[in-house]
Amino acid sequence: MHVAGERPRRGRMTAAQARAAAEARAAERAAEERSRRRAMLTVLSLAAFSAVIGLLLGICGSDLFAVRTVLIDCRDDSITVEASERAAELRWGTVWLPPAAAIEQRIAGLPRVKSVSINRDLPSTLIISIQPRTPSAVVATEGRFMAVDDDGVCLHWTGSAPEELPLVRVEKPFAIEVGGRLSDRDTTLMQAVMKGLVECDRYSGANIDLSRSVRITVVTADGVLGKLGNDELLYEKTLLFCELVEALREKGEAPLYIDLRVPSRPTYKRAE
Repeated sequence: MHVAGERPRRGRMTAAQARAAAEARAAERAAEERSRRRAMLTVLSLAAFSAVIGLLLGICGSDLFAVRTVLIDCRDDSITVEASERAAELRWGTVWLPPAAAIEQRIAGLPRVKSVSINRDLPSTLIISIQPRTPSAVVATEGRFMAVDDDGVCLHWTGSAPEELPLVRVEKPFAIEVGGRLSDRDTTLMQAVMKGLVECDRYSGANIDLSRSVRITVVTADGVLGKLGNDELLYEKTLLFCELVEALREKGEAPLYIDLRVPSRPTYKRAE
C-alpha cells in the first residue's frame, strides 16, 4: 500500500511507467507484425514474378513462334546471297529467342558486313537487316585494286580505281586479301589524309601515297602534288595544302607542287 507523501517502494513501477512499458510492448508487436507482412508480400511477389517469367518463357519457346521464314534485308545483292547461305546453316529456334551469338559469328562476321540487326514479323518470320560496309578508297597492289572502307577493311578486288574514290598506295600491299585489314599504320594515315581531303572537297580522284613514312604525298584530281613529308600532323598538313592550292589559284597561279615538309615554311613551284 502506497501512502501519500512516501517514496514508492524500490522495485515497483508507477502507473505512468506501466503505461509506457505497455505501449512499448504494443509498438514492438506491431513492428514485428509489419515485418512479417512485408516478408510475406515479398515472397508472394517473387512467386508471382517467377510465374509470369515462366509463362513468358513458355510462350516464347512454344511452337507458335517457331521460326519458319528468315528474310535477309540488304541493299547489296551479293551480300544477301552470301548471308542467306550462312543463315541456312543455323538452327533458329523461335522469333523471340533467336541464336544471337551464332548470327553475330556467322553473318555479322562476313567481311563486307558492318552491322546486323534482328527484327520480327510475328508469328514466325525473322528479318535480318544488314548494313554493308561501303568502299571509301581503292588500294593499288601489283597491278590490281582492292576496295577498302574507312576502317581499312578489304572488301573486294576491282578492275580499276573508280573516279569518285581516292587511290591509295600503302606500305605493305602484298599482305592485302579480301576480308583482311590494312595495317594499323596504313589505316591511321589514310584516315588522316582522307579526312582533310573530304573537308576541302578534294576527295574524289585523289592519289595518296603512304608507302614511305618520310615521303608521304597527295595528288589532287587536277594534278597538283602535295609533299606532306613525314607521318606527323597529316590531317593538318592536308588542310593547309588544299588552302594553299585555292589561295594560289585565286591569285592566278598554277602550282605544280606545294612542299609542306616544313609546315611553317611552305614552298611551291609553278607549272610550266
